[in-house]
Amino acid sequence: MNLRKSHLAAAVGAALMVGGTMVYAQAPATPTVQVYGQVSRALMFADDGTQSKWFHVDNEASGTRFGFTGNAQAMPGLRAGFRIELDLQSNESQRVSFTPAGPVSNFPGSTSDVGFSERHMDTWLEGGWGRVNLGQGDGAANGATESDLSGTGMANGIGVADLGGGFQYRTSTSGFSGLTVGQSINQQDFESRYDRIMYVTPSFSGFRAQASWGQKANTDAKEFSAWYGGKLGGLGELAAAIGYSTRGNATGGTKDEYMGGSVSWLHGSGINLTASYSNRDNPAAAGATVRDSTFTYVKVGYKFGQHAIAVDYGMGDDFIAVGDEATMYGIGYVWNPIRWLELYAAYKIHSADRTAGSLEDVTIGTIGTRVRF
Repeated sequence: MNLRKSHLAAAVGAALMVGGTMVYAQAPATPTVQVYGQVSRALMFADDGTQSKWFHVDNEASGTRFGFTGNAQAMPGLRAGFRIELDLQSNESQRVSFTPAGPVSNFPGSTSDVGFSERHMDTWLEGGWGRVNLGQGDGAANGATESDLSGTGMANGIGVADLGGGFQYRTSTSGFSGLTVGQSINQQDFESRYDRIMYVTPSFSGFRAQASWGQKANTDAKEFSAWYGGKLGGLGELAAAIGYSTRGNATGGTKDEYMGGSVSWLHGSGINLTASYSNRDNPAAAGATVRDSTFTYVKVGYKFGQHAIAVDYGMGDDFIAVGDEATMYGIGYVWNPIRWLELYAAYKIHSADRTAGSLEDVTIGTIGTRVRF
């Protein structure tokens, strides 16, 4: 009997050891963490008709940043992940100017123009039903006006004020007009990053939809969008998006509403076409003139091997006042010899006409690089 009991105890012990090993082996893995980032630097030359100067800048089209991301299987059919991303930019290209006041520091009380700024502090859950994001990150419509397959985004992207947006136009008497390039024209790309919850549908034949709700500047922000990306067989590749956002105005009861979209087509030959449009229903104070600002943009480009070149045109109407009009003409070139390195050059001319009279052009030339890891 004792022998049988010993055999039974040994069998139970072995079964527990095997079972424990199996349970341990089947336990969900912890998220695999990846570190990533980039350094984005450029030399930018600006001429406003009175002054001209070279500036060392960080290209706002895609600035210097680093981050951590990770995800893992939480249980069958459910993945969880996170993203933490900060930027660290010196002399942001959309803020440098000829005026005495330089870039504003990210550190309160500091005179330095360098400081960390949060971009993403985001968590997510994903399954066959789609994905839910919670935290600081892109709103559902962010980027919907920026679909671009040209390969020239660092040189002349749809964000036409990213390079030189802080420069003021000069009047005919060489004085500062008070109107900057960025105030006269920009892509009006919805609400960018803020604390929100966002739902993303699964992709159906290249289509997906997104919706988000959160708080930005102490007001509620709601965004909706639809996206497409896919191959068209012998016709090439297409990327497109359309979005809508609304946010309460902290100083009044009116809403700040945006709607717009973009489309970009890349043919197998390398020829590509890109277009973007956006409209903002600007909040108006009591008694003020109701005003919609509109942005229109087109680009024609050509990609060949490691090279991409494109010419573009943008127009902004009624950004500051009814009757205002701003235009931008540009050309950009990007060399991408390896996945993690881009070298680029660009040149553009910004013009603005106001009801009180035309202003001097602002011309901007840029050469730069982006190194990613």
